[in-house]
Amino acid sequence: MTFPKNSFAWLRTIFLALACLAALPAQAACVAGACISAGPRLASVDSTQSALLNPLLGGLLGTSLNLNVADWNALAGGDVKLLDFLNALKLQANVSSPTQALGTTVTLGQVAAALNAAAQLEAKTSLSGVLSRLQPLLANTGASVRVGDLVKVSTDAGALAGTTINSLDMLTGLIQLYNHRNMITTPTPVGISGGALGMTGLINNLQLYAQVIEPPVYVCGPTGSQFHTAAIRLKLKLDLVTLSPVTDTLKQVAGVNSASVAIGKLDVYVEAARGEGSLSAVDAVAKAVTLQVAPGVGDIYLGSIPDNVFFNRTRTLSAADVGYGQIGELVLNGIRVALEIKSTARGQAPFASSVTLSGTFPQTRTVSTSAAFITGLTNSLVGNLSLRTTILTGGLLDLVLVPVTNLLNGLLQPVLKGLVVDTLSPILTPILTGVADPLLKLLGIGLGQMTVTVNGICQSCDSFALTKTADKANAVPGNTITYEVAFENTGTTTLSGLTVTDNTPAFTTFASAECGTLPADLNSCAIAVQPKAGENGAVEWRFTGSLQPGAKGSVRMKVVVQ
Repeated sequence: MTFPKNSFAWLRTIFLALACLAALPAQAACVAGACISAGPRLASVDSTQSALLNPLLGGLLGTSLNLNVADWNALAGGDVKLLDFLNALKLQANVSSPTQALGTTVTLGQVAAALNAAAQLEAKTSLSGVLSRLQPLLANTGASVRVGDLVKVSTDAGALAGTTINSLDMLTGLIQLYNHRNMITTPTPVGISGGALGMTGLINNLQLYAQVIEPPVYVCGPTGSQFHTAAIRLKLKLDLVTLSPVTDTLKQVAGVNSASVAIGKLDVYVEAARGEGSLSAVDAVAKAVTLQVAPGVGDIYLGSIPDNVFFNRTRTLSAADVGYGQIGELVLNGIRVALEIKSTARGQAPFASSVTLSGTFPQTRTVSTSAAFITGLTNSLVGNLSLRTTILTGGLLDLVLVPVTNLLNGLLQPVLKGLVVDTLSPILTPILTGVADPLLKLLGIGLGQMTVTVNGICQSCDSFALTKTADKANAVPGNTITYEVAFENTGTTTLSGLTVTDNTPAFTTFASAECGTLPADLNSCAIAVQPKAGENGAVEWRFTGSLQPGAKGSVRMKVVVQ
């Protein structure tokens, strides 16, 4: 008997017509791989994260979400078996295999239903309850995706039996995928209060604009497989608790009679490039997986970026795109003056770190570019800050305006810039660490960080079992014996191009051959080679379609004893 894909099997030829053949397995080498996701993988969700998750994911989806902390925690802790999910998605998509389910367009409602079915199968009642409530909301959005565009499976579906997927990772990744594919942005911003952010003393409220420049890619495959996080663009329009610094240094400048400063707003733009990784080694025996991981570069801009630039996904933001944005006012000698700034901070170039995870999976690791990454960004923003002033009070005589203009362009300018820098410096780090970075971390990125999870080791093996039986224990010349050859794919790899061959045993002649029971994905069976009746020789059955792991079937041959 011959088999495809380096599998081989043979059946011992009997020399007595009364003999019966036993099963003889055939197995080729196994190929080990792993399933890796570059997503949030939150161990637990607190109230601040919950307050961010609802508007962030809802905004990316173009709808509103209102899950509570317990709901988000159920999703964050909701691991299900990937193969259970794909088998459930197969039913939702009305296709015949997990592989087809990956490549079929489905709605987010169907994804939630498939996750729910897997959760029910695994008796995870809390997770199932949340998914049941979430399913109709996601279905009503009409959002559709292909799961295979998020999870790149280059191993056979049967090899996924030992791996899991996190429900929050799956939904977060698919929402990002949908946002990117459908060019959804948030030109109508999502509002978040300072209290919800835990920053009551600094921020009154925040208007969030977000879009996915590039969706993430998770992977299940062999050594060399690559994966990456999303690339995200954020605009944070901050309404600050008004900052009113002491202006004694301004009043010491000649010509300044009175001065007061009020800073109450700040626009922060974040361009987070994708973090990248690759699977460099898998030891299935030791249960160890080694990854190469490089966090993406995070760039921060202060000032003003035109909407037609910010919402243009085809271009990468740069310092040249940033103009001055107003942050507050100076009242100088009774004249109102707009305070406008711009600044740019470029993150450090990424570098690859080798990370080995071993033992029980799933297992998560966060890789950081530098412990002082955000401090470095803050220092760059301060050092690169430019200040511009524009007189707002109009209708005054040049006799009044010219002295003020001269002050702003002369001796007062460096002193005023120093005051603005000293006022903004203490709040930039809290804004980055308390708003921008937490938002990005919910999508698995972070400023200078990347979170990766090894969800399991997937091992593909070709393995095939054959059993040959006879319908008679005893026979005499002239009797007909029917031999049945049962075959089964006992490996984890789908087999295709299957051919089964056998020969008429000694002391017998060929009578007939036929195809027997076929599994679902073997489309047809034909007898390609057979001897003439009464003669000896080989019989060959050829199949079209594929034999899935665990699938079985049979063929039959009749011979006459001589």
